[in-house]
Amino acid sequence: MKIAALVFAAAFASADAAEAGGRAFVTTQSDDSLSVVDLEDFSVIGTLELGGKPAGIAVLPGGDTAYVTSPEGKYVSLVDVATLRVRSRFAVPGGPLGIALHPDGKRVYVADWYAHRILVIDTRSGKTAAEIEVGQSPSGLAVSADGKILVSADRDSDRISIIDTRTNRVMHKVAVGTRPFGVTLSPDGARAYTANVGSNSVTVVDLAAAKVVANLQVGERPYAVALARGRVFVTNQYAGTVSVFDEASLEFLAELETGEYPEGVDVGPDGRFVYVANWFDNTLSRIDAETLEIVGAVDVGDGPRAFGKFIVSTDP
Repeated sequence: MKIAALVFAAAFASADAAEAGGRAFVTTQSDDSLSVVDLEDFSVIGTLELGGKPAGIAVLPGGDTAYVTSPEGKYVSLVDVATLRVRSRFAVPGGPLGIALHPDGKRVYVADWYAHRILVIDTRSGKTAAEIEVGQSPSGLAVSADGKILVSADRDSDRISIIDTRTNRVMHKVAVGTRPFGVTLSPDGARAYTANVGSNSVTVVDLAAAKVVANLQVGERPYAVALARGRVFVTNQYAGTVSVFDEASLEFLAELETGEYPEGVDVGPDGRFVYVANWFDNTLSRIDAETLEIVGAVDVGDGPRAFGKFIVSTDP
């Protein structure tokens, strides 16, 4: 089933598509900026010039800081969620791309594309506390909700690395599809989902057993994965679609036309809506996770990537 996109201006989004209080921090790589979208009004409320071709983004659900990688600038910017100002910036060697936050907020993990390692950085001092050697060209990173496991999608090694965050050691290496890029963990930390750009598939991995559960065929050149309302949402860059699967049965449900070249994908604060950054359309689309309808879109900066966790709850 393919569902055509219904792209509305934010001002005309239906009332029942209103989101709980939250903000989306969308890296717009082509114009060196960060677009901040208020999810309740579904409008851009701020644009921050960051430089260095910002790409990766990491926030905690109720966090006060957004961490943004600038691969060409070789630094990470710390953006205050409330004031929308850059608090500070720390230098990161190599090619910082993927980024993820530990739930305690004290550690941030940055994937170094060129040196095939993950840097563990103290968020207070900005200093590197440890380095973890992984596979070639680490891309997406994800941390379990309990903070015990870090997973790296090692793109050019066609595998993931499963890392113990207490020891910073790789516990398991699991072969997945070709060229895994984005990686997402289930809320209970039991499974990892990798978007494999080279094989047009998503690999589902049982983390405890370190074994592949399934390989799901999706659209052309999948980029990232999000989970909402018992469903798996996969952005397909070249296809211009989002593939949807049932999380329990892994059965295919729908293919949604969201916008041209969809990349980053994340879930809103109350879990009802899924948000997709469309690179060529310069929009952020909103999908109703229950009805599988596209219920709105808002214009953002040029080249939205939003690679990582980019949505923060602003409700007290």
